[in-house]
Amino acid sequence: MAATYVKDRELAAYRWGLRIFLVSQSVPFILIFADWYMFDGYYVSPKVNGWLGAAEILLDLLSGLIAWQAVVAIRHNRLMDMVQGFRRAAVLGSLQLFILAYQWGTRFIPPGTRYGEVYFTLTGVSGFYELVGIFVLIAISFRAARVQFTDEYHWDADAALYFWIFQMVGSLLSYLFLYWI
Repeated sequence: MAATYVKDRELAAYRWGLRIFLVSQSVPFILIFADWYMFDGYYVSPKVNGWLGAAEILLDLLSGLIAWQAVVAIRHNRLMDMVQGFRRAAVLGSLQLFILAYQWGTRFIPPGTRYGEVYFTLTGVSGFYELVGIFVLIAISFRAARVQFTDEYHWDADAALYFWIFQMVGSLLSYLFLYWI
């Protein structure tokens, strides 16, 4: 019983540590949003391609749902379902990055304008966290197969999901600010 108490306290400490980390990582988003309001107000460029932005967000939301289902699977001792779910979520995240790269490459938005500066900075920050999240999902899927996560031991999968949801919320807010508000 004492070992379980220590394990529960360690897990609680890990969760709080991850929460503090994620809050600290939200600072770039907050600063960019604040700069955007200060410099541009509520302007949305007429050249922005809302359909591609919507496709990115739909892929992101779908990948978040798949990652969440993967963690539910490991909570029911279905290790291979978790591994495959994380890998599918990473593939969808990669597709989202390809759409972002296409938008950057076609230059729908002129980078020299104030809106363009904020657009490329904000989508760049979102893309960076997306890339890190993809790496985390893939790394945890390989680690899970090696370590054999169980319904009692799967903190790594929970942490990967929390980070994926963090980047998903950042991307969603970026989409709303850049394409709608």
